[in-house]
Amino acid sequence: MPSKKTAGQKQKRKDLNTFEQVYEIARQIPRGKVYTYGLISKRMNKRLSAAAVGWAMNALGRGKDEKGYTSNNVPWHRVINSQGKLSTQLDSGMLSPDGRPANLQRVLLEQEGISFRDDDSIDLSRYLWDE
Repeated sequence: MPSKKTAGQKQKRKDLNTFEQVYEIARQIPRGKVYTYGLISKRMNKRLSAAAVGWAMNALGRGKDEKGYTSNNVPWHRVINSQGKLSTQLDSGMLSPDGRPANLQRVLLEQEGISFRDDDSIDLSRYLWDE
């Protein structure tokens, strides 16, 4: 029999719209770990496709909305594609060693201790969040 806390968490999740459910899942991903768009979709019983999870992440604003979900308080950078690669192209304002603008998502992940392979992918066997 589920605990009251679990039942309450399930009720809270039902009260959220689908994008908010994505954000709540993303908020659970620990620092130094990643999760995929597809796994978020699966965790939501595929109410959104993996692509739609990406749209939800892209829809995060920089300011506050009425629920308080923003790119400042939802770790959007921890959500990557199923090949262990990044799907964003946001410029971090920093330059990579070759002089090109560095990808913000990569910079944020590296700051959390996540390393990238030579093919710019992340080792999912090492960094995938095992909820």
